[in-house]
Amino acid sequence: MATVWPRRLPTAIRNESRRAAEIRVYDALSSQLGSGWTVFYSRPWLGETPSGGEVDGESDFVVAHRDYGVLFIEVKGGAISYDPSEDRWRSTDRYGIRHRIKNPVKQASDSKHALLAKVREERGWPNAFVRFRHGVVFPDVTSVPKSMGPDKPRELFATRADLDCIEGWVAQRLSGGNEKPLGQQGLDVLTRLLARPIQLHSPLSFSCADDDDAIENLTPQQYHILTAFGDLRRVAVSGGAGTGKTVLACEDARRLADRGMRTLLTCGSSRLADHLRGVLRGSAVEVDTFAGVAKRLSKEAGLVTLGATQTVDGLAEAVFDSLAARPDLAYDAVVVDEAQDFTPATWIAIDSLATRSEESVLHAYFDSNQRVYGELRSQFDCYSLLPIRLSRNLRNTQNIHEVTQQFYKGPSLVADGPVGVEVNWIVCHEHAIVRDACDEVRRLVVGEAVGPLDIGVLTTSPELSRQLSKRLSDEIHQGLMISSVSDFKGLERRFVVVLATREIADFPELAYVALSRGRTYLAVIGAATLLTWLKAPGGGASLPATVAPWTLAE
Repeated sequence: MATVWPRRLPTAIRNESRRAAEIRVYDALSSQLGSGWTVFYSRPWLGETPSGGEVDGESDFVVAHRDYGVLFIEVKGGAISYDPSEDRWRSTDRYGIRHRIKNPVKQASDSKHALLAKVREERGWPNAFVRFRHGVVFPDVTSVPKSMGPDKPRELFATRADLDCIEGWVAQRLSGGNEKPLGQQGLDVLTRLLARPIQLHSPLSFSCADDDDAIENLTPQQYHILTAFGDLRRVAVSGGAGTGKTVLACEDARRLADRGMRTLLTCGSSRLADHLRGVLRGSAVEVDTFAGVAKRLSKEAGLVTLGATQTVDGLAEAVFDSLAARPDLAYDAVVVDEAQDFTPATWIAIDSLATRSEESVLHAYFDSNQRVYGELRSQFDCYSLLPIRLSRNLRNTQNIHEVTQQFYKGPSLVADGPVGVEVNWIVCHEHAIVRDACDEVRRLVVGEAVGPLDIGVLTTSPELSRQLSKRLSDEIHQGLMISSVSDFKGLERRFVVVLATREIADFPELAYVALSRGRTYLAVIGAATLLTWLKAPGGGASLPATVAPWTLAE
């Protein structure tokens, strides 16, 4: 049997009525030509005119044999007519409808010359005058005249009767002349040109960028909530990871400041505060950590300057003393992000910050994960904060959201984002975690075209962070973020790589935060037992009682 490209015609192609004539020829060539023959069906080509313009075409069939040569076949179905006065060819179909068609002889000849030019550019093509011929098949015609012109001799054509012995006609077309045979090397080059397998890599960054665009379009949909409680002075907005609390907190603070209110946006993490300042750059919102607020107010009130380290109670007392000395330091509006991180003592001080007038505003945004943070609503009830619940995850893909939910207990959340790529669980030996994390970062940067600025690497160990920083110094200079999990609360990156050590299992908050920071891609690297537990913490997988120290693999 001949080698045929494609090996099998799809049903959709066979069902196309306009291809009926070509399919009849395809079946004849496939069934009658023996081993050694190669048939290429429907091979398009792109050539060049003498002036440098582009010209394209298609050869219905290219038939090749190493001992004979190459035959280019054009197929035209229906009853065929040619009018030399107009130089026009026509085909009449079974319904009697006439169609103007291209000159089949010229089509076959053009394909021959165009592909001959192409194949001569290929490495390994024989440096010889190889037999290249062309022909035309009319599978719905009984016969043709002995000659239809100097460029259209009878032997150039095959009709319906010839289909039963198509191999003889093909061999006849490739006989005679002093051209050289194609040879096995020439056949290999022709096959490489006409049936070359192609695999084009689509970088992960492309699909994740599409997912991120979808997520970006979702996020502003939460803004209607701000409009809904815009006239409420005291609210507590709760939601799980990914519900857009930080985005809303920023927009909330911006709107309050735009109303002419002296507005503070505060949080517990200095890294998150830096991020919030960047988001609100150019607005009138004051952004600072609670510790930073306490120290600044103490200084402005002319009190004792607070040191670098202060207890929570000491910071709260500093706020009380500052406001007692200078009531004018209070705010018209206070917005709190990651409110679940503050102690009851701190909350009393925060409440006192929002006392500039009877119309002062206090809006708190907190995580509703009861499994990690317990039931917080009763705590906020003490400050007459009206509860508002967010129920849609607008930050993560559905695959990342599903993993995060293993560590969430609270009001149900719905992931509105795209499905996204699967979470990448990378099993490694204990001592190789830094090496494998570096390999994953470089795979993303080099192989998947991800910018370092879009990648965050999270650890639970200062030593692991130090080792990573040493190995990934070039990527850090390009914007790569290496952070502890706790410092990354409220933050996010498109791509997140988590180094999962025993600490992430000992403290559920670490697992919850770490797994929810990636917007479109999440890779988790660690020992097999630990990864199995992270996938299903309630599934019965046991963790070893102790884990050897994490060391750098050279």
